[in-house]
Amino acid sequence: DFAQQTPYDLAQAVEGFTKLVNLGLDPSERALKSYGNTASAMGKDLNQMIEAVADAATGEFERLKEFGIKAKQQGDQVSLTFRGVTTQIGNNAAEIEGYLTNLGENEFAGAMETRMDSLDGALANLGDTWDQLFLTMSQSGIGDVVEASVRQATEALQELTDMIASGQMEALLASQTVQWEAWGTDIEKSIDIVTQFIKENFGEWED
Repeated sequence: DFAQQTPYDLAQAVEGFTKLVNLGLDPSERALKSYGNTASAMGKDLNQMIEAVADAATGEFERLKEFGIKAKQQGDQVSLTFRGVTTQIGNNAAEIEGYLTNLGENEFAGAMETRMDSLDGALANLGDTWDQLFLTMSQSGIGDVVEASVRQATEALQELTDMIASGQMEALLASQTVQWEAWGTDIEKSIDIVTQFIKENFGEWED
């Protein structure tokens, strides 16, 4: 649902959520929406923002510069400056996350909706809808039928590949050629017999 409502596809949403969880950061929908707004406003993808947040939470602020945020550490405090406004907070993951979440909610509110109205957003939404189709199919009875058909096609392709690799296909084609050649020869002989018969009975046939 999050992917369908944002300009970020399912893969980015899952990757972003997973990174937040693995890094011990807040993986809430609120956080994802906030970071998504900041990323959209800056023309970045979701995971670039999440990686910048993850770095900042460990005291590495270099990536925040890509989003126009400058940082200056002062012991257990850090000063973050955005668009000329400096905010001093504690140099710890919780307060840094809080600052960056508030930034996305206040400075860039609605940025994802704006991007959704673009071609970029439309294409992302198309991909999400396609993913939703596969999910729905897999959860319904038709999913088993489609899966069986796909597996049959896969097995057929694998069998064809094995036949070619082993030389079996070449031998099969050679044998078929011999059989068809004999069939063609039979037709040719049959026509010759009919032609000879007509030639003998109708002298003008040959002309």
